[in-house]
Amino acid sequence: MSQTKQILIAEDDNFMRTLLEAQCRNLGMQTKAVPDGAEAVTEALSYQYDILLMDIQMPVCDGLTAMHMLRRLGYDRPIFAMSADDIADSGFNQVLPKPVDIQLLADLLQQTPQHKSVALVLDTELITLFYQNLRQLSVEFDNALTAGQRETLRQICHKIKGGAASFGEATLAELADKLQQQLLSDAPMDELKHSCQYFAEFIQQFGDRNA
Repeated sequence: MSQTKQILIAEDDNFMRTLLEAQCRNLGMQTKAVPDGAEAVTEALSYQYDILLMDIQMPVCDGLTAMHMLRRLGYDRPIFAMSADDIADSGFNQVLPKPVDIQLLADLLQQTPQHKSVALVLDTELITLFYQNLRQLSVEFDNALTAGQRETLRQICHKIKGGAASFGEATLAELADKLQQQLLSDAPMDELKHSCQYFAEFIQQFGDRNA
């Protein structure tokens, strides 16, 4: 096993993300940085990281939601919250006040044991949880489509993409990514309505088949 610890940083602020990466690298750590909680969940479930540094207020999926999702999926590696507010949640191993005390961060990183990189084991409980979550997202997608909430539709596509990729559902992940890119474009919603309806039907049938 490599002696270099792997650190996953979830932080939406570009400057803070770059700063934390530099600080961790100066401590001899290897880093990977993502801008939101949804990507943090996907990356963390690769089980390639020893420690997850998680900002709380992030777009798409906030740090608290991401942490709870990981814990429900059985993720047992250290998650350190970074927040300017008081956070009292036992799901985090440590809460680092913002601005982050670099010496405290260094001590925590050095004291945390290294973990062996392992592949995610998809047992029955994890698979059931994934499809339950997908069915809930399907309902939320339908509601957002009816209300014409473009940004909500995009966020749901992003969540589905991350979860599907983690669980080996490549076709679903590709469809979600394609629609997400369309929703990010300048195309009017009228032109995207057919694609959204197709995706809504696809995820509903996909979830029902695996109920």
